[in-house]
Amino acid sequence: MIYPWQGQLFGHVMQQRDCLPSAWLLQGPAGIGKRDFAWHLAQALLCEGGVGDAAPCGQCAPCHWFKAGHHPDFRSLGLEEEAPSETSEEAQPPRKPSGQITVDAVRALEPFLQAGTHRQGLRVVVIEPAEALNLHAANALLKTLEEPPAGTLFLLVTPVHARLPATLRSRCRKLPFPIPSREKARSWLSAQGVEDPDLLLALAGGAPLFALRLANQEGSARPQWLKQLADPAISLPQLSESTTKWPVSEWLGWLQRWVHDLLSQKLVHQACFHVDLASLSARQAERADLAVLLAWERQIRAARRLENHPLNPRLLAESLLLPALSMR
Repeated sequence: MIYPWQGQLFGHVMQQRDCLPSAWLLQGPAGIGKRDFAWHLAQALLCEGGVGDAAPCGQCAPCHWFKAGHHPDFRSLGLEEEAPSETSEEAQPPRKPSGQITVDAVRALEPFLQAGTHRQGLRVVVIEPAEALNLHAANALLKTLEEPPAGTLFLLVTPVHARLPATLRSRCRKLPFPIPSREKARSWLSAQGVEDPDLLLALAGGAPLFALRLANQEGSARPQWLKQLADPAISLPQLSESTTKWPVSEWLGWLQRWVHDLLSQKLVHQACFHVDLASLSARQAERADLAVLLAWERQIRAARRLENHPLNPRLLAESLLLPALSMR
């Protein structure tokens, strides 16, 4: 499926189906539906019952194969699971994604790319998240794109295209995904039964799918946790202990948006994300030094690049929450 804010972009892409590049780079913020768009586009390009730039018919054999997950001319690459240890499987906890797409996964595509297509049409490969390609995997993919197999389209999906090697980006046609208009996003969220879509869109930076996920979490501890940052009665060890109850990506996202709000309050007297706590961020911004805020924002940005790597959550929380103490 595609979302209401993607219809025009989908039509634009489908009009180019007779002169497709070897690779498209779908780039834009997280939470706006790029992955769903890529899969919908793949199905539409493999569909044999659609007409012109229409959506996939959903009725032909290729559409049925695609929906069942075994279309012979489609492959997808994503995050791999960590390899099991030497202990018995029964003794192991559930395996987690390894955080990267490996060179072996890219090389495993070679038989698929070298064989003829089953329907004498197109072959499509979706890679998501493309920034998870490690260096060797990116180099292996680059070699493929330098001499692309005939009739093959790669769809690379990423919210952070700058993390891809410049050489790999240069082999792709860019397909930017803008944040949808607030009217379309608000209308869609309301149709999903979301209350107070304006607050959630602010928290999500305008990304409607991210806002929908937040709607399912909100009852959450976000407001209480942010109030703790400004509470002088709560020590740093207490604050870091309560922080580690949530996944790193969760509280780190709250904190990054909070620091952006502090900077915005400092410079233009307006909160952008946590608008329900604007009065609190305004008070904290008054006590904050601009240089400290800028250094704090850089520190958080660096930490976000490592959030999926093995870290000591308690030490990470203490180091990133320390600047908040000077603003109480």
